[in-house]
Amino acid sequence: MVLALAPNTTTQAQTANTARLPDWTGIWENVDGFLITAPFVNGKRAPNPPPLNAEYAVKYKAVTDSAKAGKPVNDPTANCVWPGVPRVIVSPYPSEFLFTPGRVTIIYEYMSQVRRVRTDGSKHPDDIEPSYNGDSIGHWEGDTLVVDTVGLRADTMYEQSGLMHSDALRIVERIHLGGPDELINEMTFYDPKVLTAPWKATWHFKRRRDWTFLDYVCSENNRNPNIDGVTVAK
Repeated sequence: MVLALAPNTTTQAQTANTARLPDWTGIWENVDGFLITAPFVNGKRAPNPPPLNAEYAVKYKAVTDSAKAGKPVNDPTANCVWPGVPRVIVSPYPSEFLFTPGRVTIIYEYMSQVRRVRTDGSKHPDDIEPSYNGDSIGHWEGDTLVVDTVGLRADTMYEQSGLMHSDALRIVERIHLGGPDELINEMTFYDPKVLTAPWKATWHFKRRRDWTFLDYVCSENNRNPNIDGVTVAK
């Protein structure tokens, strides 16, 4: 006796939907720089100040004033600690998108980071363990991927200037093609503990069809050498 298994209609539908998605193949190069507070627009820095509340405005000013005085920002990535989201999105290293049924996987050359965006209709867990890249769910609105990310660690930064966020940070990304070889990521940041209003930033990426990733090797607790070439543990 031979039993015929019923086809998995959910998987079949997801596979069919994947085949209809836009072409994002290739490697994507960030062309807007790595400062969300000052992206490059037409080759020049365009100030994009965050709407910080009074408490965090004071904290951020103290960090930037210290940097101007010659004291480096206490940047965890200098010791190979992961950058986290959103910083990895705007890193100067390339990225790649992989489409599979029920998931979009984003791979970054920077520290070999991977983001997994569920597109299977699932929701954020009620009890999220904070992580560097958070919990991401997404859905498609036509050819635009909408990604909602929460559950981010509070000990990472937006960027190397030392701009901080809280554990309440939520990021909504709207990612879509702007042309045959241009990808646009429209980001909105919500953080009721730090921001007085939603903060927006738009990032552009250029497709590099002939690029490949290089290895990025960085082990936590490494130390950057000083100008004399001597590694100093702090």
